[in-house]
Amino acid sequence: MTAPSPDTPEDPPDDLDDMDESELDDVDEDVRDLIEDLRAESDASLRLAIRYTADDYEVLFAREDVADQFPGPELGQRVETLVMKGLGDPPQENTLFDFGSLESTLRFYDNALVAHFPYREWSGFVFTLDRTDAPLVDLVGEHLED
Repeated sequence: MTAPSPDTPEDPPDDLDDMDESELDDVDEDVRDLIEDLRAESDASLRLAIRYTADDYEVLFAREDVADQFPGPELGQRVETLVMKGLGDPPQENTLFDFGSLESTLRFYDNALVAHFPYREWSGFVFTLDRTDAPLVDLVGEHLED
């Protein structure tokens, strides 16, 4: 499969709701529910769901077109990059103690939204979704382009 150009995002397949539920058999019930809710309720389509610790990660969900677009080691390299970004944002930052605990970070790319949710000091979840709208990011981008 040829990767889409960065300027022309590929539309997700029409059969996203036909996911084989057995793909989530080994996922904890609470995380399974979260993944199913994200797929059902989000404005964007879920692409990847990853659980990570300091020394390991598990891909909990990979949408079929994403897995096909990045076969084998290529997907693994992308996942490792996403995990490293999550590990770089610990839930507690000494210099920002007055802000409280970090609950999430969002990264908006032209074609994707990446959401990190630290769970403990060296673990968390990463979800990537198709980027549809991001009014705040789009508004700031418009003003910065001028």
